[in-house]
Amino acid sequence: MKSLIFTIGGVCAAAAGFFVWNTIRTQGLMGRTPVPVDQLAHRLEEAWADHHTTA
Repeated sequence: MKSLIFTIGGVCAAAAGFFVWNTIRTQGLMGRTPVPVDQLAHRLEEAWADHHTTA
């Protein structure tokens, strides 16, 4: 029973962390100013280039 409670708590914590991380990533640190699409595209381009150069 104890492990079931820890498992449920861990899943809930992971979901909450994902939602907070996603909000910070897409709307900036303060949550009020959205990140421009071109900046997100630039981040994606850098990540894609890093992925292909390290492999």
